[in-house]
Amino acid sequence: MRSFVCLLFLITNMKILNEKEKIYKDNYLLKYGIFIFFGSLICNIIFSYFNESEFSSRVTRFNDFTLIHFVAAFTIAPVIEELIFRGIFTRKKIFMYVTYIGLLGYILLLQNYYLIPILAAFIILYELNKRKEVSGYIYFINALLFGFMHYEWNDLKIPDTWIGIVMTAGMGLILIWMVLNFGLIYSILLHAFNNFIAIAIIVIGYESSDMSLKEIETKDFTMKYQRVSFFVGSGNMQTDANQFLKAENMSMSVIHGSVCFDEKLGDLYFGKYNISIERKKSSIKKLDCTSLNQLLDIAELKQNK
Repeated sequence: MRSFVCLLFLITNMKILNEKEKIYKDNYLLKYGIFIFFGSLICNIIFSYFNESEFSSRVTRFNDFTLIHFVAAFTIAPVIEELIFRGIFTRKKIFMYVTYIGLLGYILLLQNYYLIPILAAFIILYELNKRKEVSGYIYFINALLFGFMHYEWNDLKIPDTWIGIVMTAGMGLILIWMVLNFGLIYSILLHAFNNFIAIAIIVIGYESSDMSLKEIETKDFTMKYQRVSFFVGSGNMQTDANQFLKAENMSMSVIHGSVCFDEKLGDLYFGKYNISIERKKSSIKKLDCTSLNQLLDIAELKQNK
């Protein structure tokens, strides 16, 4: 759903585009982009309804989501991504180097080494065509890079990932069309607007969720837990000899990491939480990763698909 609103904006203005069709170019990018996006969106809705699989790294990144991330998502991220992915289509030489170096930097930073052959193909084909009109397949390779770059190698085993890649690639085609017809500034603005709306919907949904205090227990531990507003101040956490844990206004990834040192949190626990875990007097069991995961499985904190 991350691009739904901005695509509706484009569709509602298709009448204006058709009236001035002669002044626009490569309109197939817009048409294919919208078709691919909405086709993938429908597939994603159907697939998610009938299937429950593990979350991709793109989704679980929200376990570390903060206000800084929220602001960066519609300010810094659109600028950087448009410069790196779409800047080259302005045909300015400086942006060509920004794209080449930036894409390689993205791959190394995210350790998505499997994308190096695709990047090499993109660079070679662009260099062979840079004195001519850019061929359409170069746009599609760029859009695929944009889609794949948002996921890690291990994500490719998750069926939902492939739908996400295609959806993101569809948005990539739309943003390329924006650059070709309106300029890089407009693609940045559309990208920023898209990210703002998508994340705002997620945050509003979270803020309206149940934030009452609840309690569960196992034979060894008692846990009190509560979702708290995303906009509360910084948090703190205390632990003592694996007997108790008390966290206030903390993300679940931080709480989980304080006990499970070598295990990555694979589920989605978006937002901040107050959690208090105490060992029962009748128990001598330490609060280890297995005990914490058992408590979290019982609690109603995990986000559903």
